[in-house]
Amino acid sequence: MNRSKTQSIHLHQLIEGLRRAQTGESLPRPQGGWLRAVRQATGLSLKSVAGQLNVSPQAVHQLEKSEAAATVSLKQLSAAAAAMGCRLEYSIVPLQETLAEWVAAARPTDSPAAPEPDGATPGFPR
Repeated sequence: MNRSKTQSIHLHQLIEGLRRAQTGESLPRPQGGWLRAVRQATGLSLKSVAGQLNVSPQAVHQLEKSEAAATVSLKQLSAAAAAMGCRLEYSIVPLQETLAEWVAAARPTDSPAAPEPDGATPGFPR
């Protein structure tokens, strides 16, 4: 399979996963990690990302392995995302339900919180 076709497949898979996440579906981390998935989907080489980070291509490869193993720091992820023209968004989500359901279940029944004017979940920034 040629490089362009492979890149197209990676990009389609990434877009489909992100689309599902926007509807509230679970978004599993790609097997090789998000850094590698985004880099491959956008056609960026290890060398080009390394140039943006002022490190070696081997260091970027190690960063990707570290992210896939869940041992990378948020600072490293943020820098790598910026080097690929992206930003890091970090979130913690409930295991079993949507965030809105989780907040509603955690709220005391005798004192319901007033809804936010813009529909945001109370206590959580948009």
